Amino acid sequence: MAELNALMIKKQLIGPAEGLEEGGKGLRFDVQTTEGEIIPAFAIHFDYQYFAYLNKCGHIAVQLDYMPGEFFSDDGQTLICSTHGAEYAPDSGACLGGPCFGIGLEALQIKEDEGKLFLLNDEYEVVTNAVTA
Repeated sequence: MAELNALMIKKQLIGPAEGLEEGGKGLRFDVQTTEGEIIPAFAIHFDYQYFAYLNKCGHIAVQLDYMPGEFFSDDGQTLICSTHGAEYAPDSGACLGGPCFGIGLEALQIKEDEGKLFLLNDEYEVVTNAVTA
């Protein structure tokens, strides 16, 4: 039954994986909740894997990046909120320090397939991606 449910999850295009460098600039996109709220999100490349999160600091609901797509610290090892300096683990979204007070980022399940990134989620609809932006 779990396999059947996994097959029924909607696969939505986010954009190309090409250009996402390890610990480098992220790929921004927007998702819409079932209630109609549009929320910014982003995908990154870290530790040879792809991860995606809602672009909302755990401290207060502000976007993390100081310039579009700039989510990583200077050393490329943590995600950092440009407003208050909260730091997050790129591979889990867990709060590592600063004013996030243990509240991590909300992760989104994604998959890389043939050089493209896809959101695997029925709670959110991709409304703006790297192709339509």
